[in-house]
Amino acid sequence: MTLAFFDFGILEVLLIVLDIILIIWVARLGKDTALGYFGTLLIAIFGSPLLALIIILILKTRRRS
Repeated sequence: MTLAFFDFGILEVLLIVLDIILIIWVARLGKDTALGYFGTLLIAIFGSPLLALIIILILKTRRRS
């Protein structure tokens, strides 16, 4: 099976790769929070990476105060 079979263009492939990189980055950023690596990873996958990033930032600001 090739990407032409699925009718993916180069833009779709780049967006998928960028999304995977963003999900991994957010999960690594959240490993020091109460959610941990896998909790943040699940939020990023099932919600969105932006939602997970906002939750991480809220948890980190509460920890510092």
